[in-house]
Amino acid sequence: MMVLFKHKWNRRILRVVSLYFLLSTLLLCIALIPETEFTTIIGIIVYLSYIVITCIALIIILVNVLRYSSDIQEHTMTLILLIMNYPISMLYLYFLNA
Repeated sequence: MMVLFKHKWNRRILRVVSLYFLLSTLLLCIALIPETEFTTIIGIIVYLSYIVITCIALIIILVNVLRYSSDIQEHTMTLILLIMNYPISMLYLYFLNA
């Protein structure tokens, strides 16, 4: 999938998004086996750090759009993949608190 992205920052953002997705999925699986508050707290910390990283990534994407406006499709795909983790993380938090 990294072949589709030619800009360095878009590839880095996708790696971070993939890492957060895998980490949150792993935390969900760990939290469902033994129900402990520790994994819930770690999950919330991961989600809050994802919010901070996402804000920084949105600024980077905006700068890339302004600098390389001809590659708008690549920037749009990066933005969609970045924003798509929010509902997934919210779903995981819902499962952990239910």
